[in-house]
Amino acid sequence: MIYETIEYVEEDRLAHIVLNRPSALNALNHQMRMELKHALKEAADHSAIRVVMLSSAGRAFSVGQDLKELDENYAEHRVSLGELVRSEYVPLVQALQTMPKPTIALLQGTAVGGGMSLALACDFRVLSVDAQLIAGFVKVGLVPDTGTSYLLPRMIGDAQALRIFLTGSAIQAQEAVQLGLAEMVHPSAEAAETRARELAYELAEGPTLAYAEIRQLVQDGHGLSLDLALSKEIAAQERLSHTQDHRDAVSSFLGKKIPRFKGQ
Repeated sequence: MIYETIEYVEEDRLAHIVLNRPSALNALNHQMRMELKHALKEAADHSAIRVVMLSSAGRAFSVGQDLKELDENYAEHRVSLGELVRSEYVPLVQALQTMPKPTIALLQGTAVGGGMSLALACDFRVLSVDAQLIAGFVKVGLVPDTGTSYLLPRMIGDAQALRIFLTGSAIQAQEAVQLGLAEMVHPSAEAAETRARELAYELAEGPTLAYAEIRQLVQDGHGLSLDLALSKEIAAQERLSHTQDHRDAVSSFLGKKIPRFKGQ
């Protein structure tokens, strides 16, 4: 597929996806959503890729849904908003949440609405000093979608999430760290990218099969009884015990060597 609104670059073991409509502040239109969906599948399917990083060109991460496109949809009765979310946004958050390898959102500038949703759906958020997250849905009379109403309360608690959802207030970079959404604020976009790449290549050295199982356990754990959670842990541990990565790592530790994980 030829990409026009995003860039997709495979760098060693890293798939780097760049939202690339800077003149529109990376507003998510139909073409970008379809290209992003395709790129996420490409990254998921390529066995040599061990980490996925999502970033942006220009001064905003993404201002969310392209409102001009939405207005045209309403005027021409092309598609209902519910159907648009179901068919074009939901697959994006599902692709990120089920990605069988770690995901990193590199945030500079504003992430609004669906842009915020994409950032929350990643495993890590690396922030430059000018980064901010804005749910924003309430400002146009809508509810948080694309998984935001599910993800944010689980990350920061119901009370804080409701405050952000109901007021539409921005989460500035430092507050995001205080809330536990990121590890620290970086003084510039360049410093944030350096840290994101360091993290990406650190993760790329690790056991990707175990990463996928860990993510699934955490996602499935909400609402489960302890007995069910324990059963899922046992099943995952049994699967991983038969992988070459585990067997090689045990041998490496016994031989006082650094384990080398291959995702096998």
